[in-house]
Amino acid sequence: MRRIYQSRALERADDEPFAPGGLEDDEPTARTIDWAAFSHAVTPTAVRHRAIDVTVSTERRRYEPGDPVELRIEFRNRLPIPVRIRTESPNRWRWRVDGLREASQVPRAVPDRPAIFSFARNERKRFRRRWPQRIRVADDEWVPVDPGTYTIDVGVTRADASARGLVDRTEIEIVE
Repeated sequence: MRRIYQSRALERADDEPFAPGGLEDDEPTARTIDWAAFSHAVTPTAVRHRAIDVTVSTERRRYEPGDPVELRIEFRNRLPIPVRIRTESPNRWRWRVDGLREASQVPRAVPDRPAIFSFARNERKRFRRRWPQRIRVADDEWVPVDPGTYTIDVGVTRADASARGLVDRTEIEIVE
């Protein structure tokens, strides 16, 4: 132990560049880049929108009345860079049955305020929803649908989602 103290190995000197020491508190120790913010800044909006692939599918095309319809929804970033898309609601995506949001005639309670739908590079976001073949007509009342063909569409919550290719549709048939 005595040799360590005599060698002055534990002392720190400002004039010695290789002596143990610390950086000033206001100096950064490492540089990092927020790649999501960087790619958002340099990637054109049209490219960001084309990068996102939206898919909706069901287990089958024909259903008996009362059989629940299982929806499989996927959003996929096709680019090897992070992508962000602005949305008009904190609910970043929506699904509709024949134009009725979430198969409901009741107005939604979520406020319309902008948000961001973020994707890491090559990320897939998968969701499942179940439609019980009913339309909501009041807070506590649902009405069964009649046999026929119904269009289910899924898209990013934007007014221009269809024009930007951020929507996908599928049709199902309810048979008697």
